[in-house]
Amino acid sequence: MSPPRARVLVCDDEPAARRGAVRALGSDSYDCVECANGAEAIEALAHDVFDLILLDLRMPVMDGQKALAEIVKLSSPPPVIVVTADASLRTAIDAVKSGAANFVAKPYEIDALRHIVETTLSSSQLRRDNRQLRAEVRHLRGPSALVGDSPAIRELLSAVDRVAPTNATVLIVGESGTGKELVARRLHEHSATERGPFVTVNCSAIPDTLVESELFGHRRGAFTGADRDRIGKFQEADGGTLFLDEIGDMAIEAQAKLLRVLQEGEVEPLGGGKAVRVNVRVVAATHRDLKQAVSDGTFREDLLFRLKVIDLSMPPLRERGGDILRLARHFLSERPDTTLTFSTEAEEILSSYSWPGNVRELRNAVERAVIFCDGDVVQPRDLPSDIVSDQPSGPSLLAWSPDDDFQEAKQKVVERFERDILTRAMEAHLGNVSQAARALGLHRQNLQQKLRQLDISAETFRS
Repeated sequence: MSPPRARVLVCDDEPAARRGAVRALGSDSYDCVECANGAEAIEALAHDVFDLILLDLRMPVMDGQKALAEIVKLSSPPPVIVVTADASLRTAIDAVKSGAANFVAKPYEIDALRHIVETTLSSSQLRRDNRQLRAEVRHLRGPSALVGDSPAIRELLSAVDRVAPTNATVLIVGESGTGKELVARRLHEHSATERGPFVTVNCSAIPDTLVESELFGHRRGAFTGADRDRIGKFQEADGGTLFLDEIGDMAIEAQAKLLRVLQEGEVEPLGGGKAVRVNVRVVAATHRDLKQAVSDGTFREDLLFRLKVIDLSMPPLRERGGDILRLARHFLSERPDTTLTFSTEAEEILSSYSWPGNVRELRNAVERAVIFCDGDVVQPRDLPSDIVSDQPSGPSLLAWSPDDDFQEAKQKVVERFERDILTRAMEAHLGNVSQAARALGLHRQNLQQKLRQLDISAETFRS
C-alpha cells in the first residue's frame, strides 16, 4: 500500500505560477490545493489540514508577509516555503526570520523546488516525531520521576510545578543521592523551553583550570592543547536548561564570570573574541551549606543571591516515611526480567535503615538484591551486608531507642506494629479499604483515619 500523498497549499495570485508549481511537484506525490492570496490561504487553513504551504510574497488583498504572520500564530502551523521574485532575497530572509521554514526564488528549476519541498517536509516530520517521542517518554515515566507520596514529596512537587513555567533561576539543596537532578529535569520538562536541550555539568568533576573552558568555551590557542575553537555548555544549552550540579564546588575564579553571564545573558569564550548571546534557564544544585561557604570565603555571596531566586529543598529519604518501600518496589518493577517481591523481614530492614546515601543507596541495594536473590522473594541475606548489620538487635528493631522514655518507646513500638499490620492488610487486599477493614475487624472509617495518620496511601497498593 503506497503512503498517503502530502497535502500542499499553493498560494500565488498568478494562475500560471500556481499551475506551474502543481505540475512541478506532480500529482503522484502531492495533493495540491490552489488559492490566490493570503486571505484565501487563511480561510483554507481554517477548514482543512495541510502538510506544507507554498506562499508567494507579493499578492493583492493580503500579501505573503501578512499571511505568514497569521499562519505562525496557529496552534500547529504547517511549514511555510515563501516564494519571492526579489533578486536580493532580502524579503525572503526576513520571512524566514518571521517563521517561514524555507524559501525559493523565482524563476526556479523544477528539481530545485522538489528538493526544497522534500527536505522541508522531512524536517517537519522529524520535529513531529521528536515531539511525539518526548510525549511518550513523559507518559511512560508517569506524572513524575520522583516516586513517593509522603507529605514532603507532595509539597516539593507542588512547588516544582509552580516554578517550572517561569524563567526564574532555581537552586536545589539537599543531601547527596536525594534526586536533585530529577527535580531539575522536571523543571525543564514542564517549562516553556522543554523542546530545547537539557545540559548537565558536574562542577565537582571538572578541574579548576578547565571550568571556564567547559562552561564558556574557548578559542584556538587560548591555552596549551586548545587546537581548535570549542563552544561551552552555555551555548550547548541555548534555548533550554543548563543544570549546574554541585555548584558549591566551583572554583572561586569561575564564579565571577558565571555571575556576569547570569546578569548579562552573554558568554565570552576564553581567548577573547566577540561575546555570544545565550538564552538559557539555569538550575543549580548542591549538597553544601552555601551560606557557610560564603562565610568561609569559598563562595560569592552575590552569586548565591543570583542563583537562589527560587530555592527548593530535597528531603532526605529517612524523612519520607512510607516512601522507602514505595521506592524499593518501584526499583524492582523497573526491571522487566524479574517478578521478585520482598519478604516481610527484608522490608522491615529496608524501612528501619537510616539510608545515609538516600535514594541512590536504596537503588543500589535493590540492584544488588536482584543479582543475589536465588528465589522469587528477596530475603535479608540478599541485601548489602552493611545495611543488614546496621539493624538494631531485639526489640529495638521495632524502632525505639534506649534514650526514649517508656511512653516514647511504647508509642514507637505501637506505631511500627500498626504500620506493619496495616501495610500487609492493604497489600493482601490490593488497596481495597473496605475488604482490609473487614479482615482486620475494624470500621472502614477507623481504618481510613489510621491510614492517614500513618501516611499510608491505598492507591499505592492498587497499582
